[in-house]
Amino acid sequence: MNTLLGPVPDTWTTTTIGDTCLVQAGPSGTTYRRADRTPTGIPVLTPKDIRDNQIIFDSCHTVSPETVCRLSRYTLRAGDIICTRIGETRRHALAGEDHTGCLLSAACIFIRPQQAVLPRYLDHYLRHPLIQTWITQRITGAAVPTITAETLRDLPLVLPPFETQLAVADTLEALDKKITAHRRIAQIATEMRDTLTPALLIGAISPDGTTPDD
Repeated sequence: MNTLLGPVPDTWTTTTIGDTCLVQAGPSGTTYRRADRTPTGIPVLTPKDIRDNQIIFDSCHTVSPETVCRLSRYTLRAGDIICTRIGETRRHALAGEDHTGCLLSAACIFIRPQQAVLPRYLDHYLRHPLIQTWITQRITGAAVPTITAETLRDLPLVLPPFETQLAVADTLEALDKKITAHRRIAQIATEMRDTLTPALLIGAISPDGTTPDD
């Protein structure tokens, strides 16, 4: 069977995001106001909090529990895929248990997989270059590039049996962990090189690590 990604086994199915997931854009400016912000409270997820396929709350703003209650349809659950809605770059991340109850901002969309779709599989599916191209080609707006919830609902979804989804997600997550570990090793090596370079180039230490007085 031929799909957007190429030929797949006949036991797999082709559907759309809209047929298998709830797709919800964040609240508009008329329902969520700057005045709703509070010094402390429940985090509001914005595009800047989505980095490297992770949700990183390091400078987010917060709102009161009363505001979240009023906007409960826009709150997150573990397993939601959070996508940026505004901007030229398309980023997304998988929400975990610690993100449950956070509020979606107007500049984001969440995709909530239903029973037949494994969230971890969908997370990797959306990273596929052909899927990223499909989304990019449907961005509208010259001044403010935007993707709509309606457009994402039309996104083709290639869906293998659930056991295969689990195996795919496990394999790709294991590779992600290796990539993270190697990046950390490279970072440490770079920092060590930058620290040693000035001393080596003036003879303060020798390549074997000794000092001239040793």
